[in-house]
Amino acid sequence: MFPIILGTAKFGTYTSREESFSVLDGYLEMGGRRLDTANNYAVWHPDGKGGESETVIGEWLKSKNRNDVEIMTKIGAQSVDGFTYDKLDGLSPNNIMQSIDDCLSRLQTDFIDVLYAHVDDPSTPLLDTWRTLSSLVEQGTVKSLGISNFNEPRVLELVDVINDNGLEPFQCAQYRYTLLSPNIDANFGPQVVMNEHLFGELKHLECKPEIIGYSPLLDGCYEVSPDELPDEYDNLLNAIMVEELQMQAEENETTTSALVLKTISDYGVTPVTAASSIERLKDNLKLLI
Repeated sequence: MFPIILGTAKFGTYTSREESFSVLDGYLEMGGRRLDTANNYAVWHPDGKGGESETVIGEWLKSKNRNDVEIMTKIGAQSVDGFTYDKLDGLSPNNIMQSIDDCLSRLQTDFIDVLYAHVDDPSTPLLDTWRTLSSLVEQGTVKSLGISNFNEPRVLELVDVINDNGLEPFQCAQYRYTLLSPNIDANFGPQVVMNEHLFGELKHLECKPEIIGYSPLLDGCYEVSPDELPDEYDNLLNAIMVEELQMQAEENETTTSALVLKTISDYGVTPVTAASSIERLKDNLKLLI
């Protein structure tokens, strides 16, 4: 299996249609086939409303063999007001069914390879959510299910719900993950950072989900000065780690980003990584392919 999943969150907003097509084509030529998107990408862009990434992928997909590509999309984290994450559209049965119809339309396909519950929805019983998602697998509309940003107690509760009711298990579990540890007061909104304990729990689940990490490169922060880390990661220990990684990468004549992705992959986490150009993507994958 290709060692990384291509992140497409910026396609159609920060990254133009033409640039997006170029990266998608190059990724496919390199042997990659797994695309990570969501129905709310990229609502945080000034001109974004959500759905832009899926729309670009759908347009690109028209000239490809659908079976050559694995589309992984997510629902349930669309901002209701379009600006904040204070209230999300959630995972009620009705919203799931409406969301999947919209995703299929934008992606111009009749099935989704992996459908994620993007963010936990405490206001909807897990049984209601998972019965509806399982029904999509039974119909063939979705090939498999995943979870993203569920904290540890809710993961274990969901596993019990699935086992007690004979529902479809989740095959992927996706979380925010990089080599740096965030500051204790860091606020990522609805995103859940995977720590060692959560990683251990996921590894020991009977359903054996693939553990996937998004934002592994923190938008290129490993390639800049250790004094310029994002606020959520700005501390002395992280600065020292970045400096050491940069020195190690230089000694091995590679990029620090490539070293980070290799380390994460060796640890047992599949990285979701993006790039604005195919040249940058190739640089990032130097140690993996």
